[in-house]
Parts: sequence; C-alpha cells; structure tokens
Amino acid sequence: MTAFKMKEIVAALASALALSGAASAMADEAKGLKMTPRHGVSFDVGSKRAVSYYLAEGGICNLTVLMADSRELDTVKGAATRVTIPVIPAKTARIDTAEGKTLEFKCVPSATAMTVKLLEQVAVVMPKG
Repeated sequence: MTAFKMKEIVAALASALALSGAASAMADEAKGLKMTPRHGVSFDVGSKRAVSYYLAEGGICNLTVLMADSRELDTVKGAATRVTIPVIPAKTARIDTAEGKTLEFKCVPSATAMTVKLLEQVAVVMPKG
C-alpha cells in the first residue's frame, strides 16, 4: 500500500469518527444530561455557567440550580443565583434565562434520576384575523 493510499484511508477514518462523534453529541444533547442524587452537573447557558444537583427525598427530586456569569473557560466570576425547586416525578420544571434559553429539568419515577435539557425559546407572532 502506498503512502498516499494510507493517508486517504486515515483521512476517511478520521472523518467518519468525527461525524459519528458529532451525531452522538447531538443525540445526547437532545436527550439531555442525566443527573443522579447528590451528583452535580455543570454546563453553559449562553454567557452563564450553571451547576445543578438534586436530593431524592420522599420520592421527590429537590433540585438546586446555581447560575453565575462566566466570561472565561473554567472560571466563574461574580455572585451566583441559587434556585431550589421540588420536582414531582414524571413532571418537569423550567427555568428561563434572560438570553432566551430555558433549562428543562425532569424527575424520573422514584426520584432515581433527573434529566436537564437546554431549550431555545422562539417567539411566534400570531396573525390577526
């Protein structure tokens, strides 16, 4: 096999892996991040950095979300906003941001896990008449 053919094969494999990774990331994003009791997750919400965790108490997900400005990678500056919400299993709780994004948290039955998805808010104008 020539060096040129080998480079073509390596490039094709790299492209396939990159595409499969992108598809997997998109599928995971559509499902949302999974949380388990007492194990926090952190993620970006526009210019904010969010950290969330929950405690399973009495079959309910007692969710806590902290959000703060994040202008640089891996650093959070300024005071954080803290929100605590009880989420009933099979129900969702939503937190809207000023940047037109919504965090949607869903508690699974028995409060054994939660998911969080980032939703984009889209304004719709209904025609008169």
